[in-house]
Amino acid sequence: MPIEGLAAWRDFAPSHAGWPSGAHVAVIELDGETGDIQILSYIAVDVCGHVINHTLTEGQIHGSLAQGIGQALCEEVVYDQEGQLLTSTFMDYAMPLAAELPHFTIGLVKTPSPFNPLGAKGVGEAGCIGGPPALVNAVLDALAPLGITTVDMPLKPEKIWSLIQQARQDSSAQHDPEARAS
Repeated sequence: MPIEGLAAWRDFAPSHAGWPSGAHVAVIELDGETGDIQILSYIAVDVCGHVINHTLTEGQIHGSLAQGIGQALCEEVVYDQEGQLLTSTFMDYAMPLAAELPHFTIGLVKTPSPFNPLGAKGVGEAGCIGGPPALVNAVLDALAPLGITTVDMPLKPEKIWSLIQQARQDSSAQHDPEARAS
């Protein structure tokens, strides 16, 4: 089909990918009696390249942080024994509500990418990538005094509570000679 009227076509293929990077830190409070995790503070500093629109950039980071926090704390795909998906609706698949998210402290390090004319880098995925390990590391730091060195996501309260109970039982057994003999 011929092009009619005023028209232009441009194609851009960068020579290299523009990789974003950053650092994320979560400060949490963990309730040892319930396994509940409360995020007290969340700091994200991302190297984002040239920022064209600050509001949209911060919105992308907030959205990806909400997604990363949800993945770390509560989102889980569950199947029954026959392979039927049990978390097929938002009634069954947990996601964080806005009220459950902390205030985010965001820092942007503007280092333009040399691989595109705008100097832009993606930031929309930053929270999805940095959020889960920041939260897992914060939880592991809180659990370290109990000797817990690993935990799988999601970090649901019942899972954390079970880990704490098991660590306490193991610690009691190590200190009770009769428990070790049986």
